[in-house]
Amino acid sequence: MEAKNGRADLPGEPGNGEEIHAEEVTIRNGGAGSVTARAVTITQGGAGKIKGDSVTIRQGGAQEVYADELTVRQGGIVRAQSEHLTMNQGGIVLATAQTAVFQAASAGTVLANGNVTMTQSEAQLVAMRGSATLDQGSSKVLLATGDVTLDQSGAGVLIAGNVNASNSGVFLLIAGNVKGDVKATFGTTESIIFGAVAGLMGGLVLLFGRLFAPRLRRRLKAEG
Repeated sequence: MEAKNGRADLPGEPGNGEEIHAEEVTIRNGGAGSVTARAVTITQGGAGKIKGDSVTIRQGGAQEVYADELTVRQGGIVRAQSEHLTMNQGGIVLATAQTAVFQAASAGTVLANGNVTMTQSEAQLVAMRGSATLDQGSSKVLLATGDVTLDQSGAGVLIAGNVNASNSGVFLLIAGNVKGDVKATFGTTESIIFGAVAGLMGGLVLLFGRLFAPRLRRRLKAEG
């Protein structure tokens, strides 16, 4: 699609497969297959692939988004890569970002080089090189090289340098230092023992399999 004065305004049916290249793109109640622009705004629409410096999606969705600044309000994305991601009442399957902020949102996997903040949000896996703050949030697996702050939050597996918690719960916790009120089913010591025992049992299963599997195959072959 040719843009007029560097701007494109696209109405129509979402997912029409049209490719757009412009300085600024606004999509309302419509869609496009691919969008490349400095600034992209989608309201009640969608796109297959978006590349831009600043991307805002309101009540819309996209398959892939690559942006410096990505803001999503009541929208959904399959995969996104951005410097700064802000999601409010939305959902994403895979997010890769420098920093990420989630408010009443859900995510599958979040990978961040910086910090992650989750308020009334949930995720399956969050891994970051920075710190994490969860306020009434949860993650099945939470990995951080920096500090993790939990307030009325929970995690299945939590591995971090330092943990500061208030009225929170963790199933398996490994941390260099723990402060505050956190209920851990397996603390750092128990988690290390648990991991060692699990590793040992797994090794024994593999060993027994290697020892007895050939004999079992020969026996079955003979009986057959």
